[in-house]
Amino acid sequence: MSSFASIKFIKEYEKVVFYSVVVNGEENEESLFETFIKKYTTSEPAKLNHILAWIRLIGNRYGAKASYFRHEMAAEGLPPRGIDREPTYIEEDQNTSNNLRLYCHRLNDCVVILYGGAIKTADKAQDCPQVKGHFNLANILSRLIDQSFADDDIEWSDDYQDILYNEDFKINY
Repeated sequence: MSSFASIKFIKEYEKVVFYSVVVNGEENEESLFETFIKKYTTSEPAKLNHILAWIRLIGNRYGAKASYFRHEMAAEGLPPRGIDREPTYIEEDQNTSNNLRLYCHRLNDCVVILYGGAIKTADKAQDCPQVKGHFNLANILSRLIDQSFADDDIEWSDDYQDILYNEDFKINY
């Protein structure tokens, strides 16, 4: 049985517009990103807030420059690499690496599609039972979204600061 995803607007900041995808549902249903937030709001609030702080900074101050994302094959991930990058993640009164991963697709410096993620417990996402499924889905969806641009199912706005698509557009996978 095939699955499908629809694009859902999440939030527009000064420099970046964020979207997510709803899998096998309608745009008004919960997206992968909203499910991620709901899950980690109670179980890992400090780690989630660190990622959300990065989203706000990227959205309002920096733009979605490649250097603020982890390269994850066809997809990207947050938070960026480096424990000393502001905002830092503090655990037990010291800077440390945040192992909560949010997978996404950086389309350009102005548009990002946010997926889901989990706590990474292995060196490679493909070897981690918690993030492997999120990593694989993010890469599948990112490749299909890129193909949707090539097929003109998704287009750039005139200024390349947003995307345009029909409200009934679905990504089949």
